[in-house]
Amino acid sequence: MKGKVLIHAGWALLVATLALASAAEDPVQALAKKWTDAYNAHDRAALGALYTDNAHLMMHGDPTIKGRKNIEAFWAKDFKEGDPITKLTVTNSVNGVDMVLVHGNYEVIDRKTGKRLGYGRFAHIWDKDGKGAWRLDRDLWNQPVEAANK
Repeated sequence: MKGKVLIHAGWALLVATLALASAAEDPVQALAKKWTDAYNAHDRAALGALYTDNAHLMMHGDPTIKGRKNIEAFWAKDFKEGDPITKLTVTNSVNGVDMVLVHGNYEVIDRKTGKRLGYGRFAHIWDKDGKGAWRLDRDLWNQPVEAANK
């Protein structure tokens, strides 16, 4: 009888652990979706609202863009280049109490032609603000390094 109880307890623990692991990933996917929804709608204000006041955006070797308003302006200009949509595929995350590191792959596609405009890796650091909302504090985009022409 004790054996059956232990087996059932073990299964219950396994199911609970898997449910918690799954629930832990849901916020990460939701954060990536918030960003892509705002970007793909070309909603400058919604995208800007996702960033902290002192956020940093680091793009492919360009100078770092600092501050929510400057980042918002950068993305608004980016919307005009090929009418892009962006797909984010989260590959890993590190979850803390008030910070989440999310990284994965991105692909930028021309909305009208379907032509790929860019791809690479991204990393986002999200912080919880004083009201409990997640805000993007560090935003890093890296393109693959192409071989030099010979």
